[in-house]
Amino acid sequence: MLRSRKTRAGLAALAIVVCFTSTASAADTGPKLTVPKQALEAGFTCPIDPTDATKTPAMFVTGTGVSGGEAYLIGEDAFVEYGHPVCIVNFPDFTTADIQVSVEYLVYGLRQEYRLAGRKVAVFGISQGGLLPRFALTYWPDLRHKVSDVIAAAGTQHGTNVGTPCSAVAPCIPAGWQQAAGSKLLTTLNSQPDETPGNVSYTTVRSTSDETVQPQSGPSPTSSLEGASNILIQDVCPGRTTSHIGSAVDSVTFAAIADAVAQKGKQAAGAADTSRFPADVCDHPYAPGLDETETTGFLTGSGTLVESQINASPHVTAEPKVRKVFKKPAP
Repeated sequence: MLRSRKTRAGLAALAIVVCFTSTASAADTGPKLTVPKQALEAGFTCPIDPTDATKTPAMFVTGTGVSGGEAYLIGEDAFVEYGHPVCIVNFPDFTTADIQVSVEYLVYGLRQEYRLAGRKVAVFGISQGGLLPRFALTYWPDLRHKVSDVIAAAGTQHGTNVGTPCSAVAPCIPAGWQQAAGSKLLTTLNSQPDETPGNVSYTTVRSTSDETVQPQSGPSPTSSLEGASNILIQDVCPGRTTSHIGSAVDSVTFAAIADAVAQKGKQAAGAADTSRFPADVCDHPYAPGLDETETTGFLTGSGTLVESQINASPHVTAEPKVRKVFKKPAP
């Protein structure tokens, strides 16, 4: 899995830009970051340099079971085709660790990319990577002035009812406990009054054929957010079958990214609107720049990689306790 010219070129590219700057400034607000500075620095890297960006830079946030670099490789050619700067975060234990820890890596990364670029950042996440930006913007209010858009594909916003329930006799990775429907962490986050905090445009994208995060249809799709533009792939491309991981590189998802970001500075500024999508958005299953055969192969093999890395990561017999700072009303 992920062993091709893209692996060799992509891994080299990930070493291009790694930032080593201060973790805080007078403009930073919200809970103090508890992860050591060295670890935060090591987790942040930029495959496409955002320094003094002339276009809106993107932060791509991976889902559970893979590193940011591994997830980036699947969509690398699409990001190159898109032509905007891109940064990523490598979260602890292949993004399986306590989400309350992982979110600090994202907070740090967003602040760093904003400072490098000198302009607001558009955040694109898949699965847990769709939840983390919302979590970050809820509790760290300075990010609401540093982020222009959040585009969340197959996000675990309200938890998933798929999979074997975690228990003391069936331990799970920390992030598995926390992304299950009814988890203590999601109950706490979803008790906050605003699901789309700040003067930020939110877009969600989901698929009814998602095998990992459900429900995605009915009156309360788990990936949808109140206050967002909530897009169902099958409403745009009827009959399409898109997997959970495939949602990250679906042509509808990338059309949503491009459309949402393009609205900045225009009278109609805001989240993605399917009426503005290209007429040929359904002609190709994947984002512009991606080879269909190669991408299908990557997606087919990615399930094995995710499963193996989740199985090898630390498991716990109970959900991590929700920190007191997150139980308070969000600022």
